[in-house]
Amino acid sequence: MRVWLARTEPGATRQAAALAARGFGVLKAPVLGIEPLQTALPEEPFDVAVFVSEHAVFCAAANGWHADAGSAIPIGTATARALQAQGIEPSWPAQANAQGVVDVFAPSPPGRVLVVKGLGGRTTLQDWLRTRDRTVVEWDVYRRVPLNPGISGERVDVIVASSGDGLRVVEQLWFAERRDARIPLLVPSERVADLAKAMGFERVVVTAGAGSSAVVDALLKLREGSENG
Repeated sequence: MRVWLARTEPGATRQAAALAARGFGVLKAPVLGIEPLQTALPEEPFDVAVFVSEHAVFCAAANGWHADAGSAIPIGTATARALQAQGIEPSWPAQANAQGVVDVFAPSPPGRVLVVKGLGGRTTLQDWLRTRDRTVVEWDVYRRVPLNPGISGERVDVIVASSGDGLRVVEQLWFAERRDARIPLLVPSERVADLAKAMGFERVVVTAGAGSSAVVDALLKLREGSENG
């Protein structure tokens, strides 16, 4: 079974190693690159900063964020590790997605929240906070740029897409070659699954987030099913 990993670096390399260790063939071909933005750290004080990805951590640090700039909550274990590498100990356990942060905040939402992110993306957390009259500032510290990884002629048995933005590029590359819509496609959430189905993908599997352990577990089940089928 050969797996196309379409996620960004450095996560693609880490996930490729995890899959190879379990005997999967890997086509590591990210469809998005990360371009840091030079932008000033918002000056007003915040009760907490939410980092949506490890890219947000590294790009924020390059723009002046530092360990004593306030408490932090990461989305994803890789984001938590990135914060720790910058000398910032997360104030809450890593959450799988924005809804997880909402659940953490629900009993007593903080008054002023900084969301450190890339341009675009979902606004689930921001919208929820604003409906509760909390102050939210979005700090865009990077943007995603499409890549053309050149998958023409490559054998692919399973696709792993880690975001809606990445999936849009996967769709263009895959269907431009009139490839099979029945390919198993792994995605990290129901939202991305709905997007994939609307694009025409017929075998969409929702994993428990985009982390390597969740992806490996889903692929092992697929492999077992194909061997027993």
